[in-house]
Amino acid sequence: MSSIASVRATAINVPMVAPYRFSFGRLGSFTTTIVEVTDTDGVTGLGESPHGDQVALVEALGARLVGLEPEELNEAESRCVASTGFSLWDDAASERRAFGAIEMAMWDLRARRAGAPLVELLGGQVRDEVPFTEYFALRDGMETTADDVVRYCVKMAEQFDSPVFEGKLGVLPVDDEMAMVAALVRELGPGKVQRLDANGAYTVATARQVCHRLAELGVGWLEDPCRTLDEAERLRADGVPISFSTHEAALVRAGRRGVPDGICVDIAELGGFRRAQDFLRACDAFGIDFWCYSGDAGVMTAAYLHLTASEPSMIRPHQSLFRFTGDVAVEQGHWSPRGGVLPVPTGPGLGVTLDRTAVARMAGHYAAVGAMGGAGSGYRHEYQRR
Repeated sequence: MSSIASVRATAINVPMVAPYRFSFGRLGSFTTTIVEVTDTDGVTGLGESPHGDQVALVEALGARLVGLEPEELNEAESRCVASTGFSLWDDAASERRAFGAIEMAMWDLRARRAGAPLVELLGGQVRDEVPFTEYFALRDGMETTADDVVRYCVKMAEQFDSPVFEGKLGVLPVDDEMAMVAALVRELGPGKVQRLDANGAYTVATARQVCHRLAELGVGWLEDPCRTLDEAERLRADGVPISFSTHEAALVRAGRRGVPDGICVDIAELGGFRRAQDFLRACDAFGIDFWCYSGDAGVMTAAYLHLTASEPSMIRPHQSLFRFTGDVAVEQGHWSPRGGVLPVPTGPGLGVTLDRTAVARMAGHYAAVGAMGGAGSGYRHEYQRR
């Protein structure tokens, strides 16, 4: 029986085709960590944690796993993550995210050794295709006005048969953005603008106004309208006729307080595939919607596809920045949904392999400018409450 021989991590910057604007400023690239777990037979499994540079932590945790069999997931987790979920000495959240990428790679390794798609090890396939939204935002040098955004979305609908759209608010004045949403609904059709994201840009008073106007336009979801879930709960108490989602895995709060209605996170954030499955089934029991976070180098997307293919409750389209990113770390190339769906990979494991040249290129970018692209590559912090 083979055992884990090494755990390797590489921090990379995934560049945007053009910096996009959101309530925090401009984002020219994002930093993610690619993980490789190799066994004593030379088989390598892949993982990803889209939470910045976690190289030192991944490799420190990985050193604790050398000699374990890839099937020993309970022992691996106990060596890496505090059983209490917190620590007085270490950053438990970072440890969970780092181990989540390692655990993902261990699953990929096991499935590769079995010569089977990962979905088969996760419980079996319940769907062949996975839905995604088409994303939009203001982008420097591309969609610089609301009219540009509308034209871009119409083009995506025509070129890729994109059925549902999701995009950013909290950048332009409210009246301008509501006019943009109205134009999108008019040009794309009712129900096509499915979710919007304010990234916490609004005060409660402004969010209340925005939510009522979105409801009138038939848009049913707004992500992080205000900075905190307490503020979103105030909106709910006011009778705002719209659903709220967040990137915070606040399931207990959602069950007790009714906010948020949906949660959007990634597999590493939850601690790996097994913890993600637990979380999904709890969401289903509470009636809380779930979809996956966008922004990765290609490995995490493959993981989303296999997880979604194995979980009946995952019916909501995931986010996608596929057409916003200018590079990808997998040899299979950029993910490109058509008709709003991607097929589940059929190769062994995750069904993707690393493009070593691309990884080296993006690692060089990270080394040159730092995390999140740094100040020189299009990222500025310009948070403003509206």
